[in-house]
Amino acid sequence: MKAALSEAEAAGLIFRNSLCRDRVGRTGVELEWFVVPDANPTRRATGEELASLARRFDTPLPSSGSVSWEPGGQLELSSAPHESLQSCVDAVAADLAVVRERARTEGMSLVGGGLDPRPPGFTVSLPRYQALRRYYARWGNGGDTLLCNTASVQINLDAGDASHGWRGRSRRWLVANALGPALMAMFANSPVGHGPEHEEETASSGRQLLRLRTDRLRSGPLPHHGDPRRTWTRYALDTDVVAIHRPVTDGTPLAWSPAPDGLSLRQWLRGAGPRDVRPEDVHHHLKSLVPPVRACGHLEFRMIDAQHADDWVVPVAVVAALMDDETTSDAAASLITDRVPQPTWQDWIVAAREGMAHPGTADVAERVVRLALAGLRRLEVSPAVIETVGLFAERHTLRGLAPAHLRCPRRTAVA
Repeated sequence: MKAALSEAEAAGLIFRNSLCRDRVGRTGVELEWFVVPDANPTRRATGEELASLARRFDTPLPSSGSVSWEPGGQLELSSAPHESLQSCVDAVAADLAVVRERARTEGMSLVGGGLDPRPPGFTVSLPRYQALRRYYARWGNGGDTLLCNTASVQINLDAGDASHGWRGRSRRWLVANALGPALMAMFANSPVGHGPEHEEETASSGRQLLRLRTDRLRSGPLPHHGDPRRTWTRYALDTDVVAIHRPVTDGTPLAWSPAPDGLSLRQWLRGAGPRDVRPEDVHHHLKSLVPPVRACGHLEFRMIDAQHADDWVVPVAVVAALMDDETTSDAAASLITDRVPQPTWQDWIVAAREGMAHPGTADVAERVVRLALAGLRRLEVSPAVIETVGLFAERHTLRGLAPAHLRCPRRTAVA
């Protein structure tokens, strides 16, 4: 059995693993999709149907992407880190074409959107998901919707190094977090709302509004000033623990016990939990943390809703240009200084609710997409990628619109 950790040892472990890869330039992405039966799109695929589809992925994908499953049966396609934006887009597109074909063979389609209007249902019952479900039940029914009915584009970029310019981890953390609300609004694709006979509020990104309101510390934004590794370490220590592993002694699968209400990792390390804290407990806890920008060795952007069809390319390209082109990063930092103060939790709520309808957010988003388009040319991506981003900008961002604004609001509760 591994030795118990002290608070200082756990803090050191978190700090060292937060933003630990001293490099820039690589791009990866995780695409989540709703799996919809072609014969009846209002029905959720059963566990047996998903298992049949999953068996088709015993054969590797052409670009070595991996397929996994979220609690409500959402399919997640994850890429490896690629040495350039273009190689990432090419590899994911090749794998996605195969994934879609295999789904069609099973009579199912992959649908892109941030929020599923169907009633939530758990069709992938892993112990970790059940632990999360018990934990989120503290906030009412929103937890089931969050786990089963949301999908996103998660973008993974290198964390940077100790320098002070565009390659530095502090600059990259600043750009990611300060521009996060504008990115969320630009790609909002989970409209919620009801007819005039209802009183519930509407939102452009119902997915992100739900996330922000369900355990606001675990899902909410972090400060973007100072050393991001120290910021992340404090946040991880002070966030509640979802569950505690029970030792396996009889060959049964890994078991999880609910953590006592309000038990933070720091309190557990100080003796408030049922047993000592071990290194694997810290790693499991870190996997449960889901702020808009996540420090998991690299930077993970989690504020972007899943997009229609092949529009997933656009947020990947925009974010990569902002972060990995020196001139664009410098311009983004200047934009933050001039127009984007430290976003508060309420600023994120407003951006999720109003999206591109908020004049200040729309102005920042328009500037961001123009910067990104110039940066993509310097990154030497293909004309097809630049055209895809340009068409999205003309259709949405430069008109003050997001994908959510071109769709009817869905009757999905987010409060």
